[in-house]
Amino acid sequence: MRDFRCLVGVRHPPQDIAGAVRDLICQVGPSLEHVEKVATVTRVERPDGSTALVNEWRVNPTLPTALNGVLSRDMMGWLDHAEWSSDLTACEWRIEPFFMGEAIQCRGATRFEPAMGGRGTRAVFEGTLDIDPCALSSLQPAWRAPASLAVELLIGTIIPKNFRKTVEAVAGLLETERQPTSAP
Repeated sequence: MRDFRCLVGVRHPPQDIAGAVRDLICQVGPSLEHVEKVATVTRVERPDGSTALVNEWRVNPTLPTALNGVLSRDMMGWLDHAEWSSDLTACEWRIEPFFMGEAIQCRGATRFEPAMGGRGTRAVFEGTLDIDPCALSSLQPAWRAPASLAVELLIGTIIPKNFRKTVEAVAGLLETERQPTSAP
């Protein structure tokens, strides 16, 4: 099992940042490294104000050469199942990869906390990645290490790195929206 964690601080209130992360991810996603697109599969607004989302991520990372011919581009992505609290302070999520999804458990939580005297946000993204070694044993011996490396690259590295970039990108969008426009 591998734990991962990412902290990001930005100068916007938590509800603004969390709402933008939740609602603008499809717009921001393609600007992230290795991300081709993010599309919302389902969105359920609950009576208590919470929101359940499933987003499909499609990525195009550089893979170890040993995996050429083993993994196709349609395997490069995941479903992101997210449960957002009504007050936008927390999001519990799990990732369902298209490659070896039955063998990979990846889940965690994201918190959006006040910072900078309430004028900013401290976003905390934490999770765990667990790969079932029995599933790797079904692969040819030469592919086991590269497959494990590819999964760790996709989930353990790209996702936390892109979380940071996502929060920074939505903060940038919020900045743009707040800029006064000049009349011609």
